[in-house]
Amino acid sequence: MSDWRDVLAAPFRVAGSFVRIAGRITIGSVGFVLMGGGLLLISPLNLWWAGVPLLLVGLLLLVRAVF
Repeated sequence: MSDWRDVLAAPFRVAGSFVRIAGRITIGSVGFVLMGGGLLLISPLNLWWAGVPLLLVGLLLLVRAVF
């Protein structure tokens, strides 16, 4: 049998899970944009010193968002 505190805490648990999902979407989007910027710096502009770190940070953020 559920306690009255469980009933009152349910919306906060749901809100917490929504915040976690929104955070993952945000981190994935930022990672995607950073990877695109890194590829833009590497390929047409030939700035390897700036593009490779951006690409790796973007990849790291995408992996963090998925796992």
